[in-house]
Amino acid sequence: MKRIASILAGIALLLASSAFATTTEEFFRLPQYIDMRISPDGERIAAIAPVKGRENLVVLDMDAKKAHALTAFEAKDVVWFRWLGSKRLLLRTGSFATRDFDQQGGALYAIDVDGGETRQISEGSGDDERMAGGMRAVFRTMNVVRTLPGDGEDFIGQEIVFDVEGHMDMGDLVRVNSRTGRRTSLSLGKPDSGQAESWVVDNRGVARVLRATGKGTTRTWYRAGAEAPWVKLDERGSTDPGWVALAVADDDKTLYVASYVGHDKAAIVRYDPATKSFREVVAQHPQVDLDQLIRDDGKVVGVAYDADRPGFAMFDADIARLQNTVDKAFPDHVNRLDWSRDHSRVVIFSYSDRSPGTFYLMDVKKGRIEYIADRSPWIHPKEMSPMKPVRYAARDGLEIPAYLTIPKGSDGHDLPMVVVVHGGPWVEGDEWRYDPEVQFLAAHGYAVLQPNFRGTTRYGWKHFSAGFGQWGLAMQDDVTDGVKWAIAQGVADPKRVCIYGASYGGYATMMGLAKDPDLYRCGIDYVGVTDIPLFLTMTWADYAKSEFMDYDAHKMVGDPVKDAQRLHDTSPDQLAARIKAPVFMAYGAADVRVPIEHGIRMKNALDKAGVKYEWMVKAGEGHGYRDPANQKDFYEAMLKFLDRNIGSPK
Repeated sequence: MKRIASILAGIALLLASSAFATTTEEFFRLPQYIDMRISPDGERIAAIAPVKGRENLVVLDMDAKKAHALTAFEAKDVVWFRWLGSKRLLLRTGSFATRDFDQQGGALYAIDVDGGETRQISEGSGDDERMAGGMRAVFRTMNVVRTLPGDGEDFIGQEIVFDVEGHMDMGDLVRVNSRTGRRTSLSLGKPDSGQAESWVVDNRGVARVLRATGKGTTRTWYRAGAEAPWVKLDERGSTDPGWVALAVADDDKTLYVASYVGHDKAAIVRYDPATKSFREVVAQHPQVDLDQLIRDDGKVVGVAYDADRPGFAMFDADIARLQNTVDKAFPDHVNRLDWSRDHSRVVIFSYSDRSPGTFYLMDVKKGRIEYIADRSPWIHPKEMSPMKPVRYAARDGLEIPAYLTIPKGSDGHDLPMVVVVHGGPWVEGDEWRYDPEVQFLAAHGYAVLQPNFRGTTRYGWKHFSAGFGQWGLAMQDDVTDGVKWAIAQGVADPKRVCIYGASYGGYATMMGLAKDPDLYRCGIDYVGVTDIPLFLTMTWADYAKSEFMDYDAHKMVGDPVKDAQRLHDTSPDQLAARIKAPVFMAYGAADVRVPIEHGIRMKNALDKAGVKYEWMVKAGEGHGYRDPANQKDFYEAMLKFLDRNIGSPK
């Protein structure tokens, strides 16, 4: 296996751009190997690896001990791939580290393992990825719904159509022949449509469940087979707790669903469409929602979860033994398995809070696990700082999950601390893994607290829905209460706390400085919202005129008319006079998610109030800096800002 590792390393060293030299650049440098997966026949490993300075698709023939690059894109990256049988792969292009202004990609391709028979399946955003030349009024791409069992080369996808203004409409659900590109519609006669649609397709390629969301409601439809009529199973408000179909069960009659019905934490439950009733609970977790099934050639064999630490629970005895073997070999790590169809060979991706991850190959018959490659070999786990899952009580009694990172080698007491507020805010939040921002801060002596405040998903319906209408209110208090908890624990020096976040986290930064001006010594707003009415009404953002903004946002954030006073009173640009601490703000000039107008309004308000701030804008950058040079500028400016304001000795 050392031979395999050296072959892959040789490709990387020969074709990749030279390694960065500085510590900052190494923390934020793209991984050398993004992903690795084994072919169904177990003969090859495909990997996303550096070729000609970009991330491309490489295939290693394990028996022949030869590796070769399947793609050689120079203006875009391969960002995702899957095996279609054992001789063909499906891949998507995109950009890992170029500014929004320079980005192109998003097309879907299929290619043989020898690099032949390349077929472009759907369009991308770059001129070289359009399916036809000339001016285009629409842009069509495709989401991959699922691959199919066996060694066939078809897959199921749903077409997505963007108009000239960037607004999205759902297209056909299709079965695609990856070799010819021929599409066969699976959604003819579908009973419903919505701005958002999701499908469950069975192992034969038959569309069985449609979930359509539009005009503030979500409808779920089912049919027993290709010729059976569609029947509505459920209809409810799009922000109400319900259930989502995940797969058709082995009996071909019932469904595996993720359900909040009767549960605060979504459980995997068997559902009977014939009687519209829930049957036995297949899996549940006391801490988090479950909604990720694990399949083995189409059969459901387990579930993934993301609790204090992520993990996997396998229903299949053979695969459970494999998982247990690997978990014993690599304790205190999260170990993701990707196995061949006969389970004789397994690619292991093993990572932790201090390790970006390592790939291994397990030969089950020989009882041997051997090293392939580190994801980011320039990161040394022993030098990184441990991330500890913690829980604290908010002032209203709600339990808030969080992660606390103490700098390696410190005594853990009276430290300068950065509270990092995640974006979204309706996302799964921070998790136990290697986080380059956290490790960068810890390496320079800062404790880091990452609260998964109310509104964060994955912790159950109560935790999520408790954030409705609470921007700047209870959601903000959750962050404040986390800081006070860290101070009470003796971890944080009360005179050396800074708040930092991006997007919604940037909003929480500015709101925290205004709402609790004596708690923080500085704040860092990265591409943050600063004016809630502007966020809800602006027409030039990429989410404008979306289903979410037309319906859900009015409940989850507030109604621009009915709640106008509350939204005004919780907008940081209206509260600048209350801010005492220095501020560092960074925005992207090409951002269409949180346009720079938010930063400009905050900047003008701080000028009027006489508040000291630092200002950074990068041309061509969008919602977060992607160009490595701009990342370096931002993080080094951040470090200098922290050192000036909370990093000096007590």
